[in-house]
Amino acid sequence: MNAPAWRVWLVVALMCGWGILTIRFVQKGNVPFALLCALLLISNGVTLWRLTKKDR
Repeated sequence: MNAPAWRVWLVVALMCGWGILTIRFVQKGNVPFALLCALLLISNGVTLWRLTKKDR
């Protein structure tokens, strides 16, 4: 793993938050904010993947 444990947990917490906000905005019909939150969720997912991939 390339990062300290606290950073991985921080990114996981951010992903949970963005996912919850995405669901809330979709339920309320606010599409622009839902798309923005989904984009940030994907961005944090990529960051998490980069932090946890094994070095070769």
